Amino acid sequence: MKKSDVRLLAGLIIAAWAVLPSGAACAAGPDQPPAFSAGSLAGWTAKTFSGKAKTSYQLVQQEGSTVLHATCADSASGLVWQNPIDLRKTPIMSWRWKIGGVFAGLDPHAKSGDDYPVRVYVVTGDMLFPWTVRSLVYVWANGPVNAALHGPHGTPFYPDPYTSQAEIVALRQGPAGAGSWMPEQRNVRADLARAFGGHPKIINAVAVMSDCDDSHSSGQAWYGDITFQPAG
Repeated sequence: MKKSDVRLLAGLIIAAWAVLPSGAACAAGPDQPPAFSAGSLAGWTAKTFSGKAKTSYQLVQQEGSTVLHATCADSASGLVWQNPIDLRKTPIMSWRWKIGGVFAGLDPHAKSGDDYPVRVYVVTGDMLFPWTVRSLVYVWANGPVNAALHGPHGTPFYPDPYTSQAEIVALRQGPAGAGSWMPEQRNVRADLARAFGGHPKIINAVAVMSDCDDSHSSGQAWYGDITFQPAG
């Protein structure tokens, strides 16, 4: 099934950044994505795809904290926060997520299998020159994946089926842990260097997305706050 040609990454390059005033990509801004626990989605921008139903994102209370609840029903859309983060100062990204379940029987290496209950994107590169843009897509994979490149603890990295400008990082694979909050922490600067080489200094956007349009299924997921900290 044909989607946006490079999914949310293309939206970040073409659509989301188009709404920023000239020079905004370099302007000083908050050094943390807006916290869902603060009880507002201010600062997060919806990214939708032509011809696709929208995943519903709402703030809800769980275990005494406000979190983001994603309800997917044959849908695909995301939320994007656009501001520079200096990875030389704060390369460590931490968050937690929870899924209701995985989407069984999908090939993660094919466009037809490009559904995930949860994704967290980071984007680097010069938005004025889209060919320089690169993205890591941290996911909870539906099942085992094949990868030639691995990170810490054997975490697999594999190409996004829609674009060579994005690399998927499967932090979890399969249904184990579904229904429970799972904490994640990654050195984004090291992961970008591992996936694309070079010495990345800045990321320009963070996004979340839950999609189930390829599998024509439904599901629920939850995201906690996404934060950046110094290494060590």
